[in-house]
Amino acid sequence: MGNVSPKVLVAEDNKVLGDVLRFNLERAGFGVTLARSGDAAAKLISHDSYDLMFTDIEMPGMNGLELCRFIREELGNTGMPIVICSARGLEIDEREIRAMYRVSEIVFKPFSVRDLVATAHRLLTPGVDSQKQAAEKSLGN
Repeated sequence: MGNVSPKVLVAEDNKVLGDVLRFNLERAGFGVTLARSGDAAAKLISHDSYDLMFTDIEMPGMNGLELCRFIREELGNTGMPIVICSARGLEIDEREIRAMYRVSEIVFKPFSVRDLVATAHRLLTPGVDSQKQAAEKSLGN
């Protein structure tokens, strides 16, 4: 059995941004499904499992926070990392969102696509952060 690419769901209604994210994540070795609305993402995640989700907050129909609530509460999926991408920097309460929806990261637009790809790798590679921190600590002492 070969290596299976981690499956990433991208919920983004902006066509250009969604396509750019999909292209770059696929180029980095991820299997990507793109949903153009929260409703479409909810339908996809109800019928298939994903290793990671990127979601915008502002989307037609079900917004990103409603999507997070649906995944965590209605589907009972508490383990999948969720990254919220938002243009609403100062208007959202990061701590409340992280606590309510167990969100792994909140990234504010404009963001670097390279940084999002690195975030995906970091969230889907267990122990990378702790290994890096241990190495940095041993170098510092």
